[in-house]
Amino acid sequence: MSEKKGHLSLFETFKTSNATVTELRVGIFAPIIKISAASAINKDFISSGRVRKISTAWGSVKIKGNILTQTHRDIIDAIFATATFSETTARGNVALFFSGYEVQEFLGMKSKTNNTWLKKKLDEIKTTNVEFTDKTGNTHDFNLTDSGGYSVKKDSFAIVFTEGYMNFFQKQVSVNYKNEMKKLMKIDDPLIKAMIRFFFTHANNMSIELINLLDVLGYPTNIEASLKKARRAVREHVEELKQFGITVDLKRFMLSYLKLETVTHHLPENKKLPDKKG
Repeated sequence: MSEKKGHLSLFETFKTSNATVTELRVGIFAPIIKISAASAINKDFISSGRVRKISTAWGSVKIKGNILTQTHRDIIDAIFATATFSETTARGNVALFFSGYEVQEFLGMKSKTNNTWLKKKLDEIKTTNVEFTDKTGNTHDFNLTDSGGYSVKKDSFAIVFTEGYMNFFQKQVSVNYKNEMKKLMKIDDPLIKAMIRFFFTHANNMSIELINLLDVLGYPTNIEASLKKARRAVREHVEELKQFGITVDLKRFMLSYLKLETVTHHLPENKKLPDKKG
């Protein structure tokens, strides 16, 4: 088994993990690249008072202020992958320091120096509030990041994760898929990326019907045109999905995941690894 069953400190966990299982399972990061005013996800967001609501078997979540997309998740992953160093602040929070150029290079962007775009995305992450309620009724309310900074001379960014997010992170099973990130960044469809990240949260082999997976990811399944688009995306990425241990039965649109040994999970206290159903 490649799973890490020892209980790590939060700082050690941040060094060895790049996400919690929960945040990738409950659709915090929408399966889109950017916001389209005409999209169903954005229309629901605006009509709900700039709140995105998703309910799954693992709990319910409200994302307030901005819609976090796969682009935001890509940036967070790229920061974890390229950070030059990390440290605990005087308040005990975790800070990561990274190069804007290296993050944009890792993302595969044509321009590696568009720091205006990167700062805007980091600000969107900072100003987004997440309220997660698990299936037992426990609630976590947090923004992911707080203060940060940028040095023009050093082309060096710094972000500080909030105390609320760290408290949330520390109580969740976390996942490390850093060894798969470079391949993941080459996937050109945000829905497929979101699907792959969902499968990474599982510590065992598992299968799920496409319609159920779309519901988990917060993808609009009540619009036939959207469903057709999702099925087309899966058909067009069958070979890419295989690179991540995911096979597709196109007759039933059933997706099956063969657990990758390169993806590991880390336990907080009083937690068990996600089983085949979880």
